[in-house]
Amino acid sequence: MRREIAAYVRDLDPRLKLGIALVLGPYLWLMPWGAALACGLILAAVLVPLADAQPVGRKMVRTLLMFVLFWVAAKGGLDAFWGMPILQVAADCGVLAVRLASLLLLGLTLSLSTSARALGLAVSWAVTPFAGRERAWKLALSLALMIHFLPMCLETMARVKENVGRRCPDCGFFQRMRLIPQAVIRNLGQKTWNQTLSVAGRGLENADAWIPEFTWSVQDSICAGGCTIILAVILLAG
Repeated sequence: MRREIAAYVRDLDPRLKLGIALVLGPYLWLMPWGAALACGLILAAVLVPLADAQPVGRKMVRTLLMFVLFWVAAKGGLDAFWGMPILQVAADCGVLAVRLASLLLLGLTLSLSTSARALGLAVSWAVTPFAGRERAWKLALSLALMIHFLPMCLETMARVKENVGRRCPDCGFFQRMRLIPQAVIRNLGQKTWNQTLSVAGRGLENADAWIPEFTWSVQDSICAGGCTIILAVILLAG
């Protein structure tokens, strides 16, 4: 069942997935927290099958949730330091956790279900009528690389933590916190360079490489209608 869900989401039109993300993303900060929680649960149900197909997919999700926990704890600590009531601090932290986790789940779901190339083509298709081909392909390449950077960071961090745990099992907390950031930055620098060479090697630095050819299918129409109905129900219920 999980494989079928992951395959269905991957086969959807990139324009549809990008459009859903662009509409839902801002609404996650505006809608009531209950509606944001419902969206987050739906996104989590879609993300789990996609993450299972990745070698370190579950670890990527855990790293993302640790990132949310860090910022929520930082906000709660600062609010408590400035004398805000404990109940208000807890409520604000809960709302921040729901909205931030849902937003990151949305971004990770988009990046795991769609290749950077497909996302770039979708952006080029949408922007070309307004900005022209010359500007559209540059924007498409930039946005594709930016979206692809999220799973790359999470995967790199998960692998570094795993390697540190295996090679240095006796490292203390503070030593791990010193080693892991250095290794992550070094690995990301190498991956960024490899990504640059890949873009040049595949000839993606010109407008001709970003001419989209999409086919809208019945399942795309069904998904678009279903997402519209679900979002409307969540907003009305929230």
